[in-house]
Order: sequence, then structure tokens, then C-alpha cells
Amino acid sequence: QLLEKIPLFPADAKLATRAAGKDVLQPIAAEVPLLISGSADLHGSTLNYIAADKDFDQGNRAGRNLRYGIREHGMAAISNGVAYDGIFHASCATFLVFADYSRPSMRLAALAKLPVIYIYTHDSIGVGEDGPTHQPVETVSALRLIPNFDVIRPADPEETAGAFAAALERADGPTLLALTRQAVPMLNEASPQIRRAGVLKGGYVLVPETAPLTHILLAAGSEVQWAVAAAKTLGAGTRVVSMPSFLRFDRQPAEYREAILPASCRKRV
Repeated sequence: QLLEKIPLFPADAKLATRAAGKDVLQPIAAEVPLLISGSADLHGSTLNYIAADKDFDQGNRAGRNLRYGIREHGMAAISNGVAYDGIFHASCATFLVFADYSRPSMRLAALAKLPVIYIYTHDSIGVGEDGPTHQPVETVSALRLIPNFDVIRPADPEETAGAFAAALERADGPTLLALTRQAVPMLNEASPQIRRAGVLKGGYVLVPETAPLTHILLAAGSEVQWAVAAAKTLGAGTRVVSMPSFLRFDRQPAEYREAILPASCRKRV
């Protein structure tokens, strides 16, 4: 199990999921030697650098980090070529808002069932000082519309571990990991094992109700913390479901989906 190779995070950690991704990537890269990484001139921000093997260049053919320059479309197209070849497992990174530049190649990856991993960071409207050009407020919704294209928005470091494992587990299509710029709290309402495994299924109960079920709050990524806070106000009959990946959840058996989102509870937000 790949997840067993990823150390647990401290219960009091407060990290951006892009920073958690950096910590998750290193043991994964050690276990998956054919995984390669790359960035569109943003390794310092996307934090997806495989530290053990440095850059691929003329002097280091064993390097597993490719420097693409500011060429998001070219980066995604090259990643498709790597995936078509079939020997290496391609991953690449930029800011999430720049998915628009790589979208044609991402869509082709979905059509061709290529297992490319996109580590796209600075998710959500809380991106900081760069303003509207770097605020991907509609980007996730647009990406979720692409058939056979898994989008995963992990809510904390443990969900981030599950997200990387889910992406590497998938062999019949691409996966995008939407990771935050800002720090998010640990969601200790559920154990690390439940959070990691829940991402593999696309959605899971993070906070169970402690009275007859009246409301279900669903959230993903950096907004899950606010759903947890809202549940405390709404009362003991409120369940919080973390839903990092719609498509992964849709692929689960009907029995599992009903257990998480029972049809009997109509009040869902």
C-alpha cells in the first residue's frame, strides 16, 4: 500500500495543501521510481520538486524534474506524449488558474485515457496578493465538466496524501490535484486513515451526526473547515461530508453512495 509509505502529519499541523504535497511527493517518488515531475517555471511555488533526483538535463539523465519554462500547453502536451509511451508516469504543475492554457491537452488526456497527474496549486479565492488574474474561481467547475477527468480538492494534509495515492492508482485517465496556497487546519474530526481512504472513494463522512440526521453539509478543499464550523452551529443532527472528487464518488457502488448521502435526508447544502 502506497499510503503506508507516507508518514502521518502531526495532529496540530497547519499547512497549505501544496506544502503537504511536497512532503507527500518525496516518499511516493522513492516508491515509484518511474514517476517524473515537472513545472511551468513554478517549482518554488507549486512545490512538486522530487528532491532526490534533481533536474533532467544533459549532465543528469537520471533527473526526474523537467523545467518546461512558462509553457503550460507544451508541458501538458509533452506529458501526454510521456503517458502514451507508457514507461514513465508523468506529472506536471502550475497554478490552477493557468489550467486554461493546458486545457486542450488535458481534454485529450481524458479522451485517450492517459494517466497524467496535474499538480495545480493556488486553489480557491483566497490566493493572496496577486489579484483577479490568479483567482481560479470558476476553473474547478469547468474542469469537472470534462468527461473522464478526475478533479481532487483535498481539504487537509491527510487528504492530500490520499489524493496523491488516488492519482497514482488511476490507470484509465488523468487526475488533477487542486492544492491550496493558504494554510488549512487538520480535520481531526476523523482519523488520518479515514481521511486518506475517504479520498480514494471520492467522498466520505468527516463529521457524523450524533442525533437523528436532519442536515448534510458537503464541501471540498479549503471550504471543508467552514462546513465543520457550520455543523457545530446547526446542531447534533448535522453530518459533514468531505467530497474531494465528484467522479470518484460517482464510481462507487450504490450502497456506499447511499450510506454517505442517504436519500431520506433532503436538506443538503
